[in-house]
Amino acid sequence: MNSVLFVDDEPLMRELYTNLSKVLGPDFQIRTVSGGAEALDVLAKEPVDIIVSDLAMPQMPGGEFLTTVERLYPETMRVVISGVGDELAVARCLMYGHRYFQKPLQLKEIADLVRRISRHGKVLRSERVKKIVGRSDVLPTPPETYLRLTELLQDPDSPLDEVARIIESDPGLTARLLQVVNSVAFGYGGKLTTVEEAVQIAGVEVVRSLLLALQARHFAEKRLKNKQLLTTFWQHSIETGARCRALARAERLSLTEQEICFTAGLLHDIGKLVLAASEEKIYAELIAASVRDSVPVFERELDVYGATHADIGAYLLGLWGLPDTIIHPVERHHNLGTDLGKGFTPVLCVHLAQNLAPSGKRADKLNEGFLKECGLHDRVPQWEEALRNTQHA
Repeated sequence: MNSVLFVDDEPLMRELYTNLSKVLGPDFQIRTVSGGAEALDVLAKEPVDIIVSDLAMPQMPGGEFLTTVERLYPETMRVVISGVGDELAVARCLMYGHRYFQKPLQLKEIADLVRRISRHGKVLRSERVKKIVGRSDVLPTPPETYLRLTELLQDPDSPLDEVARIIESDPGLTARLLQVVNSVAFGYGGKLTTVEEAVQIAGVEVVRSLLLALQARHFAEKRLKNKQLLTTFWQHSIETGARCRALARAERLSLTEQEICFTAGLLHDIGKLVLAASEEKIYAELIAASVRDSVPVFERELDVYGATHADIGAYLLGLWGLPDTIIHPVERHHNLGTDLGKGFTPVLCVHLAQNLAPSGKRADKLNEGFLKECGLHDRVPQWEEALRNTQHA
């Protein structure tokens, strides 16, 4: 049973939320309360999987309430509902919530989100992991990115493609920007999957607001002391994204499809960053043990956390509302699964980028059986050549 608590001072909205139980079915328990204080009383007595809260409430503002929930109950997922239409306000809302919806809203949107959180949440059986993922400050961003963007954004006429290139070098900021712009507040009917599209839709001011908010939180926390761990993560993520783009180009995919593959490669290990930023010493020891014993990191993660970094990354990105074209490659980059489909997909692209790296250290992990089944095995030499060219570019 999944429990969802709606917090809104408007009786009509609470009645609307109550009707959601008919859409979601018996696997979901729906409750409504009129304010933050009442909601905190509920949380003190019983666990709640998902909080959906209005921002403009008279006694306890939604921001104060959700910040309290994050501090006391980080395992509870937080969704913001508001009539505020200001994109800058939306970016700030997402500092203590995971998703934003603007009134008037469609129940189907809320229902789809609740189902998605529940679906991914079933993989994360550990309350410890849910608390880690539930915090809104889990993704640190390297200072170099902030400095470069801050300098560039001093000029409101900065070329958007240049802003996008800098953001693409940072997996954490890429994920946050896509989270904000995929919010319904921007009035975009589709699902944005590339940074350049996101910057074009959001504009420089929203990027600046998001940048400053993240900077304040991440610099205050100063989570990662092991700079080598952080450097290794950034380098691997960026290289994987570049390899994905090269493979997609070799397959003559459209520019949009190439950018989707790049984004999936850039974010594929975002779950590792979450774990490292939250429990740096424990995770560093886990990695060291993996190397010492020649055991894959994801197997050690299963032993320690009951979930892998792929599970955690997919859960977080799904919670933020990123599309399945990004989530599936993140979730499956160590295990293609049985329902991948035929042809060259972003899931397969990330798998190839990981296992056909020019170093050749992971070539034995390549799923050759799947490639033969879908008639792509003869493409391996061309893919390897494309990756060699990327390495020397």
